[in-house]
Amino acid sequence: MFTGRKVPIKKVVLLGVLKDKEEIDVKEMAGLVEALGGEVVGSLFQKRKSFHPATYVGKGKLEELKRIAEFKGADTVVVYHNISPSQIRNIEMMTGLEVLDRSEIIIEIFAKRAKTKEAKVQVELARCYHLLSRLRGKGKELSRLGGGIGTRGPGEKKVEIDLRTIRRKIYKLQKEIEKFSKRKKLVLDSRKRKGFITVAVTGYTNVGKSTLVRKLTGEELFIKDMPFATLDTKTGSIFLKNAGKKVLITDTVGFIKDIPHELIASFKATLQEVAEADIIVVVYDITSPSLKEESETVEKILSELGASGKPRITVINKIDKTFLNREEIMLDVAGHIKNCENPVFLSVVSGEGIEEFLRKIESVVSTFL
Repeated sequence: MFTGRKVPIKKVVLLGVLKDKEEIDVKEMAGLVEALGGEVVGSLFQKRKSFHPATYVGKGKLEELKRIAEFKGADTVVVYHNISPSQIRNIEMMTGLEVLDRSEIIIEIFAKRAKTKEAKVQVELARCYHLLSRLRGKGKELSRLGGGIGTRGPGEKKVEIDLRTIRRKIYKLQKEIEKFSKRKKLVLDSRKRKGFITVAVTGYTNVGKSTLVRKLTGEELFIKDMPFATLDTKTGSIFLKNAGKKVLITDTVGFIKDIPHELIASFKATLQEVAEADIIVVVYDITSPSLKEESETVEKILSELGASGKPRITVINKIDKTFLNREEIMLDVAGHIKNCENPVFLSVVSGEGIEEFLRKIESVVSTFL
């Protein structure tokens, strides 16, 4: 039974459907592909009111896709949306290319980034959840192809065996994650008993969260300009002189649009840091062309975690890379960021605005004292 990729992707063609006024962030998709070690050699998009039920895009577009792939030497198609097992299979049959949808490529990036035992178990659980949904879909399709009343073909029997196997594996992985979750809860409860105020640094992937936490705490963190550079939370401390208080600050896994539900479910133990934090710091990259969409994604995930109503500080990072002044940045932010509570404008790299950020933390912390 297949539960993960065996062969790395090489040359990729991006495939997407533009519904209504939807826009496709080609740069983000290319970044996801590159994070898996692949190279985007072409892209193909089709305007449609809805996905083709059998092939996602029209058959004419698939013929065009096949020609582009042959000309560019591509071996893989990465689909912008999440599509059904039958759609994936049909595209593969018609093009001869391997197909990955958005969920699969994000899960594979998480698998590549996972370093600790906890992260590896969580990613494996996400893979199993994803595979389970695929197998369920395949089972339904096979049952519709039965030869008569009460008949059951060998393909369906194999799917049933695979379903039982994957469910047993999910049960085992869930038990392991429960242990991680209990240990995490003990740590978080201990911090509260000791009177520590906790700050969780969140935001879209690759906006500078880890760099900010390292700047503040001096903790060694893995930092690289790529999506999901780190999957493990890392906690350090900062001492606020005016408040006379030590605050614990935690770097958390980045968010992304349409993050697979399997990952949210399996990473609950890690995301406890966000749910249990006293203060949320949301970091944004002022240079991002998709600021509004990223803000909507952040708010959606924080809401799912039950953390949207917590006191927050909004960090507008990378101001050194824009020619806008503070007033212009504020106007830009107001039109794009949904909740801009306690805004701070800074550049983690140059250090500009860090002192202002610390004063803002002290101000919010004082409400807890």
